[in-house]
Amino acid sequence: MRPSRLHTRAVPLLVLLGWASAAMSAPRRAPVDRTAMREAIAAAAVTDKQVSPASYAHDLRAQLLSLEGRHHEAADALRLALATDEGNPYLLTHLGEEYSLVGDLVRAEAALRRVVALHPHYYPGRMMLARVLLEARRPARAEVQLRQALRLKPREPQAYLLLAQLHLDARAHAQAVLVVEQLARALPGEISGYRQLGLALAERGDAERARRMLSRALERDPGDVESLNVLARLHEKAGALKEAEDALARALERDPDNAAMLESAGRLALRGGSSVRARAYFDRLLAQAGDSDLAVRVALVFLSAHDSDAALAVLDAAREGRGGSARLSFSAGLVHERMRHFTRAAAAYAEVPDTASLASDARAREGICLSQAGEHARALALLRASLAERPGDTEREIQLARALERAGESEPALTLLREANARGAQPELLEALAGTLKRLGRAGQALDVLREAVSRTPRDPAPRYVLATVLLEQGDEAGALTWMRSVLRMEPDHPAALNFIGYLLAQRGRDFAEAERLVRRALALRPDTGSFLDSLGWIHYRRGDYARAVQALARAAELEPEEPVILEHLGDAYQRAARPDEAAGAWRRALEVLARTPEAAEPRDQRTLIERKLKMLPTGAPGR
Repeated sequence: MRPSRLHTRAVPLLVLLGWASAAMSAPRRAPVDRTAMREAIAAAAVTDKQVSPASYAHDLRAQLLSLEGRHHEAADALRLALATDEGNPYLLTHLGEEYSLVGDLVRAEAALRRVVALHPHYYPGRMMLARVLLEARRPARAEVQLRQALRLKPREPQAYLLLAQLHLDARAHAQAVLVVEQLARALPGEISGYRQLGLALAERGDAERARRMLSRALERDPGDVESLNVLARLHEKAGALKEAEDALARALERDPDNAAMLESAGRLALRGGSSVRARAYFDRLLAQAGDSDLAVRVALVFLSAHDSDAALAVLDAAREGRGGSARLSFSAGLVHERMRHFTRAAAAYAEVPDTASLASDARAREGICLSQAGEHARALALLRASLAERPGDTEREIQLARALERAGESEPALTLLREANARGAQPELLEALAGTLKRLGRAGQALDVLREAVSRTPRDPAPRYVLATVLLEQGDEAGALTWMRSVLRMEPDHPAALNFIGYLLAQRGRDFAEAERLVRRALALRPDTGSFLDSLGWIHYRRGDYARAVQALARAAELEPEEPVILEHLGDAYQRAARPDEAAGAWRRALEVLARTPEAAEPRDQRTLIERKLKMLPTGAPGR
């Protein structure tokens, strides 16, 4: 036997004498499993990374080359080391690893097969061979090596974890769980198996098993932040919002300044209906971050929960406390504008510096808000400059015309819109021109303009679409349906036309099957469109299917929380579904929107109709 492979150590004589004395005086012991002892001693004898002096320099060079990513050269150095230290298990295992790193799995397997043949009790060699076999997509043979490794070191987690991964890759999730349970029995305090399997199962969408594994990990380490964080996400996906927030709260006890978890906890608190708890989380987050973009993100979270006041508080505090930023001021302007605080919105937009990328849009919106606030001269100057900067911009032309109309300059407004329409009949411009004529009491002229646009561009569906909407506003349902069906003949996949006809058929209380078919086609073309979901919900409502109506309308209200018609429909569905408290809540939200934007009323007396519905609710429901 070569001296380099001997790992014996001299044992002091006193120790031997002590053992002899103890042996003579000690009581008779239970029989010793000598086979197990030999295996343990053999395994221990080859785990040290010991090489002969002659091969040491080559081994050291191989390690340095490997760290630099020069794995081919590292393998060459290891072959030189093995020339003077033949059969060394550590060197052979390292060589197999270097071959695997360059993708030469055949040579890697050959080197590692030699290790396990010469040193069947060498744990690292079996583990590396199992990894190479897995990479070569030979899981059955990899499992054989892993089972052997488990017998060598039943209290070493590595083999269990790799075996669990093998079962996961084979989609045998139940088998992976059994392996992790086996690890837990072998090492009662070990949580890595439960945690890693839980995280992997969560990624693979096996939520139930993932929750079970992570819960087991937390039984052993209640403060494991990563497990708590993933468990919170799983609870949230399952709709268990309280459990999700509780998990995050426990994680934050260990990591109180974790920005991602504070933001998630704030969102969950809002979804759970607690604005107070949400503010506490977000205040902590904003106090430590000092990031204006983060303030905007938090404000958007509050807006999505229909809490505009909290959104404004966050934005205004950030503007005052940190000097603000262009995006922060612009976002504050949008929220103030949404809440019809037009003077404050204009002031926020004015804060956006001329050098910012948002400057052009900020000046345009500032002009719109000043027009709404009655400051017509400043508004018109800003909007004219805005349009000069982007000539032909449809939205800016429409906004300038509307500002001219508010300032009492109706004829210049009409001239601007007619000239814009002459360049090409776009639906927005046609609608703006028709709307202006109607507000001026010239409904007949509005229809003439639209019919002339149809005759001028008979192959363009846009003027036909606007004509149908105007006819419906004037009460001509039959004419509206006729023109809108002509749009579909020209463009069968026109989403808005499909939705228009479907909704109108439902309103008339007939052809529900066709109505649903058309609206579902519109949704297939433009999924998650609030107005289309409103139409679908209204079809269910008119059919008497109130449960499905609530489902569709609630989603529509999430997508378009500032649309009073959708909110009124949702309230109607809640009432018919015997949920009066929620009906009152939806109607009251609609009234709040109408108070800010009375022009959004449809019909004009919508506010009065909703107030009447609230008064007719059973005693004890909100609104009484």
